[in-house]
Amino acid sequence: MLKNPLVTFIVTSYNYSKYIEKALESIKNQSYANFEIIIVDDCSEDNSVEILEHFIASNQDLRITLITHDENKGQLESMIDGLRIAQGVFVSFVDSDDVLLKDYAKVHTDVHLSASVAFTSSQMIEIDENDEIHTMYSISSPHSEQPETIVNINDILNNDIENVKFHKVRNRRFGGWYWSPNSSAMYRKSALNIILNYKNPEKWRVCPDKFLFNLMNLIGGSINIEAPLIAYRRHSHNAGGSGHIVGDAKYPSDKTTLNNIKNNINIRPETVKFLLASRAAVVEQFGTRGLIKLLLKAAFM
Repeated sequence: MLKNPLVTFIVTSYNYSKYIEKALESIKNQSYANFEIIIVDDCSEDNSVEILEHFIASNQDLRITLITHDENKGQLESMIDGLRIAQGVFVSFVDSDDVLLKDYAKVHTDVHLSASVAFTSSQMIEIDENDEIHTMYSISSPHSEQPETIVNINDILNNDIENVKFHKVRNRRFGGWYWSPNSSAMYRKSALNIILNYKNPEKWRVCPDKFLFNLMNLIGGSINIEAPLIAYRRHSHNAGGSGHIVGDAKYPSDKTTLNNIKNNINIRPETVKFLLASRAAVVEQFGTRGLIKLLLKAAFM
């Protein structure tokens, strides 16, 4: 009897006790049933671990594993630690301040099985720290065109999302940004496993999606799903998008801008160094020609 593929949700936790239970509840309430949850707490200083332990104890019917760090290691290392024990065919990294819509896993897996790419990314709704929706049409998501009809909030939040449109990300400059943020993505684990060889995760303590998205797109391509599948939370402690929505332009905070500049500077040399340092593993998986192709694209595309 054929089975739906297992999906692994890796939730990275650090001092977001206010939000993390809502993130976990949104995973629990997925319409797609075959999933496991791995939570990695990166030495939180608030009561996040207490909340996590209570959630696990209250949901023993779910497959949940909790990893706790005894020192703060940064988000990418937390993601890699979760990936080491992930069993899913597909993997999503969920920020603990975001919320997944109920058909998130269903739509992502449907698109993955309809096309072959390293990862898929969806559009998103934007919410604030009090769960209030600020926009259904986020300018931080890629859109093929401006919607011409009113979108009903209840239709998006409560109904199944059927016949979703999607498109491949083609011929884009390496190191750019063509997707929604971290929680929007689902990876094919067979492509993602190469990151287990990465030795410098401290380079991406914050906003590691810049590195992962570009690397995965380089290796196996990506797809943008033209439907919102996550609620992305903007708040004062959000590293990637703390600026408020003011209209059709983005105004990131100075902290976000500085982090983006650093990541833009690091992306090409760090990717080339990673491919060279991991060349034995890369050649084993992709062949020598594959390694050369990846290096040339990372350096010059």
